[in-house]
Amino acid sequence: MAKKRTLEELERRVKQLEKEVLERKHADEELRESNRRLQLAYDQSIVYARHLNEEISERKRIEMALQKSEERFRTVADFSHDWEYWISPDGDSVYVSPSSQRITGYSPDAFHRDPKLLKAICHPDDHELLASHMRQEMDSSEALSIDFRITTRSGEERWIGHVCQPVYTSDGALLGRRATNRDITKRKRAEQEREKVVEKLQAALAEVKTLSGLLPICASCKKIRDDQGYWTQLEAYIRDHSEAEFSHSICPECARKVYPELYKRN
Repeated sequence: MAKKRTLEELERRVKQLEKEVLERKHADEELRESNRRLQLAYDQSIVYARHLNEEISERKRIEMALQKSEERFRTVADFSHDWEYWISPDGDSVYVSPSSQRITGYSPDAFHRDPKLLKAICHPDDHELLASHMRQEMDSSEALSIDFRITTRSGEERWIGHVCQPVYTSDGALLGRRATNRDITKRKRAEQEREKVVEKLQAALAEVKTLSGLLPICASCKKIRDDQGYWTQLEAYIRDHSEAEFSHSICPECARKVYPELYKRN
């Protein structure tokens, strides 16, 4: 009986060992598969990290390019001496340059908050001119320009030279209109002063009579023949054809002829 139990124990032991061997083999296979997966995941992570670094570098390069582009834009737009602005197709204020403060007294934020502020500060006598221009510019594909007056925040009247044109994307989509407003007050006032001077000169010239052309004059009596063929005294002719007036006197030569007795005494 003892020998039989020993045999059975050996058989059980062999089966146990075989089972353990199979389990170890299966565990080894799972370990190898796990290591393979880990290695694959590691390799993929290396590739992903490399791509991620390249993407980060590219993004940084793009961000730097955008910063430089924005800096160029701010340099050109924000430091423009003229008042620049951009209106979207639906009438909203997209951009207003800081020069609006210097020219109108109103900050860019004021124009952003109130898209109708430009109309509000327009001089009453130029309201219809500006309104007509705004109606025209919405349908125009060309640059348009007008001169109009505004009343600044401090109550000062200023002339604005306005030029606007449509702006588009690279594929032709309309982005709205871009405008330049220049303070031309000094030029307008100089033009007005010049016009006043010209008007005064024209009025003065209209009152002045001048003698010109060939005058037929008698070689003996010095009478002048007028346009009707009548002979007129020189004095009368000049008086009728100019603004000159005569005061009478006598020259020494004529005095000797007219008053010879006076000269004989001397």
